[in-house]
Amino acid sequence: MAVGFFLAIGAALCSASAAILQSIGVRRLSATAHLDPRLLLRLVRNGPYATGLALDGASSLLTFTALRMLPIFAVQAVGAANLGMVALIAMIVLRVRLTALDWTAIAGVIAGLVLLVLSAEAGPPGEVPVSAGWWLLGVVVAVAVGAYLGSPRMCGPAIPGVMAGLSFGSAALGARLLARADSASALFGNPATYAVVLAGLTGVLLYAAALQRGSVTVASASSIVGQTVAPAVTGWLLLGDRVRPGFTPIAVLGFALAVAGAVALARHAQPQVQEECRPEMPGPCGGDR
Repeated sequence: MAVGFFLAIGAALCSASAAILQSIGVRRLSATAHLDPRLLLRLVRNGPYATGLALDGASSLLTFTALRMLPIFAVQAVGAANLGMVALIAMIVLRVRLTALDWTAIAGVIAGLVLLVLSAEAGPPGEVPVSAGWWLLGVVVAVAVGAYLGSPRMCGPAIPGVMAGLSFGSAALGARLLARADSASALFGNPATYAVVLAGLTGVLLYAAALQRGSVTVASASSIVGQTVAPAVTGWLLLGDRVRPGFTPIAVLGFALAVAGAVALARHAQPQVQEECRPEMPGPCGGDR
């Protein structure tokens, strides 16, 4: 189990560094009204963003491996530590001042992770029907289509950040579903594999949109909420994810502390100058910033 947590922490470190690099790179590009897949080509030619994308790839690989050993609620909650790391890196690199509440929230995230380490029960997911992969693929397609159609009205970072989190969370669910795959045919014959790929691409585009529209910390916090809560509940109800006997209250408290710490950090995001929507981003600027 310890190996799984070390892998998840390594994934969070990669993701935190990637978030800062991507926030620097993506702001050098003009924002687009729709989630244009061609944006990926522009992003990979951008040095800082391309480096961040490579770190995201490493994070995904580490996360995928960790999900073969640990329940999804534990791995995704460790991912919440990413936000505390983003805040610390932002303090150093972007010279963002952290308040006492920020430090309290970071301490809450760390305490939550310690409780999860104590309570999580390692092991592969329970047996699920193949139809679960098809259902997941359908959800991922629905999120991608909804994001494309609704993207012109996403003026602030929160909504695309949450939707990016839901996409990344769906990818994590797919990876957990694939934990029992023991051959190439089992891997490529499972619809969950294609759900992971599509969810990952959709999440990258949505997260880039969130970074273009506001604070890196708000975008990261919104993404953390999206990719922790829903996958954790799904893993608990459908995939047989469990905690050590008698440790359920500790697991719930640890998960709550980790996610609440992320939300608290979102309230003290980097200061942003309120701007009117640019012509290429039609729609009202409002409370989603």
